[in-house]
Amino acid sequence: DVTYSTFNLRDPIIGGYTPDKIALRRAIIMGYRDDEERRIVRKGQMRYIAMPVPPGVVGFDPNYKAVDHYDPVLANKLLDHFGYRKGADGYRTLPDGKPLVIQYATGATAIEREFSELWKRSMDDIGLHIDFDIGKFADHLKAAKACHLMMWGAAWIADWPDADNFMQLLYGPNTGQSNNGCYESKSFDRMYEASTHLPIDSPERMRLFLDMARQMQGDGAWQVSGSRLRNELLLPWVKGYKK
Repeated sequence: DVTYSTFNLRDPIIGGYTPDKIALRRAIIMGYRDDEERRIVRKGQMRYIAMPVPPGVVGFDPNYKAVDHYDPVLANKLLDHFGYRKGADGYRTLPDGKPLVIQYATGATAIEREFSELWKRSMDDIGLHIDFDIGKFADHLKAAKACHLMMWGAAWIADWPDADNFMQLLYGPNTGQSNNGCYESKSFDRMYEASTHLPIDSPERMRLFLDMARQMQGDGAWQVSGSRLRNELLLPWVKGYKK
């Protein structure tokens, strides 16, 4: 599977495709302490992946290099460059001077509280004020499909072992269905549509998946955390076990 956080690309604060909005999202991605999520919150039961496709799936490339990685120093420089200045309280404003508050949708479970604390520490490192919208999953899902959530954590388990299963989550026409970040990129959509007409294991299709990953990361569409690990203990005399 893949765990990630979506950005609402239609949101007036964090959405949009202008350089300043892309810079804001990519700074958030670079400011997030993803290694702490894997080591501390997930107790080591998660592996790092650089692209939005997990190992064991056709389209995964172990040599792929992520566009962004954890770098709070660079994230701060990026925000400074695009005019997200810090106020007297230490938090940044929008380039026009208006307040900048990130709203992250979450729940009230113990692990969700851990995630909220991690996001708070991470965003404090780069001077961004983050608040948490605590609610029920069903309510958040309904709001996401209506493009009303600014940010939300998610996970996707492959229904079939092919990168299409994950790339369709970013396909523009799937907004309101499986594309909960409301990401709409003409370049991405053209590549996705082209990939559906190619043989499953063809080099041409593989290149398109890599280019799609670069496109969505260049646009700052998702913050990708990793792929979770699961452990099962079977006694040696158990035969024919099926999860």
